[in-house]
Amino acid sequence: MMMNKVLVTDGRSLASLATIRSFGEKGFEVHCGDDTKNNLSSFSRYVKKRIVYPSPIKQPSQFIDFIIELTKKEKYDMIIPIRDDVTLLLSKNKDQLLKYTRLYLADYDVLRKFRDKGETIKIAQSVDVPVPDTYYPEDMDIKEIKECVQYPVLIRPRVSSGSRGIKYVSSSSEFDEAYNEIKEGYGEPIVQEYINKTGYSTACILLDDEQNEIASFTYERIKEYPITGGPTVVGISSNDAQIKEYSINLLKSIGWKGVAEIEFILNDEGKPLLLEVNPRFWMPLNLAIKAGVDFPYIMYNLAMGKKLDPVKVYKYGFKYRWVLPDEILWLMQTPNKVSGIKEFLNFWDKNTCYGVLSIKDPMPTAGVFLQSLNYLFNSEKRDMIFKRGW
Repeated sequence: MMMNKVLVTDGRSLASLATIRSFGEKGFEVHCGDDTKNNLSSFSRYVKKRIVYPSPIKQPSQFIDFIIELTKKEKYDMIIPIRDDVTLLLSKNKDQLLKYTRLYLADYDVLRKFRDKGETIKIAQSVDVPVPDTYYPEDMDIKEIKECVQYPVLIRPRVSSGSRGIKYVSSSSEFDEAYNEIKEGYGEPIVQEYINKTGYSTACILLDDEQNEIASFTYERIKEYPITGGPTVVGISSNDAQIKEYSINLLKSIGWKGVAEIEFILNDEGKPLLLEVNPRFWMPLNLAIKAGVDFPYIMYNLAMGKKLDPVKVYKYGFKYRWVLPDEILWLMQTPNKVSGIKEFLNFWDKNTCYGVLSIKDPMPTAGVFLQSLNYLFNSEKRDMIFKRGW
């Protein structure tokens, strides 16, 4: 009997590890790909073969050629991309790849719209999804923006992840230097009002070919690194009907297909305001899977042509922790060390899942250390960890 076989890309990501474990536990043959060998996911017991491919960022055409030839050889039932660059490349070359395997992705032009934070905000405004006050240099002279905004403001790159490149500007005297620095590093940015946040609420949505809701899930971000604003370190599953509605309307408005994570910040009044859309799988994916919404496997079944009923019931109040290394980094930054250490040491809560730690699959923990060493000795990758927030 032939075993189902999938390729999961971007083994450095916690979402890759969650996806690999999901398929591996179901008896799939799983191959793990990345442009570096010592990535954390490749150490999973469920990985049958490690794949090292050309850099999708530096060598995009070589990457696609490699993936096509690999797929011809391995005959994957499906390729599951995880991070932005691979997701975009596979979508752009979807027609070629679909000759040899299955994908479940939105069209390239649709994906690109959500990759651009400025374009995302404009789409949200067109369908009455609330957003922070946002200013665009293409619509208003930058000197006029500088004078009319209420400080503080955030100057944000249009394309970035993990809160990288964001600058907090407290007065007009700081504006020009911050603006020019981001423009030089990331291209023309956008300017947004600074929100005194009371929390975050995030929706994770899967739509099928006809834009039907197949799975929806929400979680609240309890801890983040950096503490000023960054990826989820500790999250708790929730059931936020309002942001599910906003998110589904937003996705449907541009003909979405596949998975997406939609992030909202809550202001002083508890009102959700859209921050961004991640048109791909998200880091705390394991929270959704363990709470009862197995997005990767659901998406696989859609790609195989199965008709599915929507998945809406899952465990609320279920906790996720990214212990290594980000909860440790969070602990180093938090001013309240006593309660922080007490919470950190609580590993006996059965209502908790982890980004990496697993008794059944322990070796990715060692993979974290090897991957971290690789990042620490590579200046480009080191900046990805430490140059976040503001």
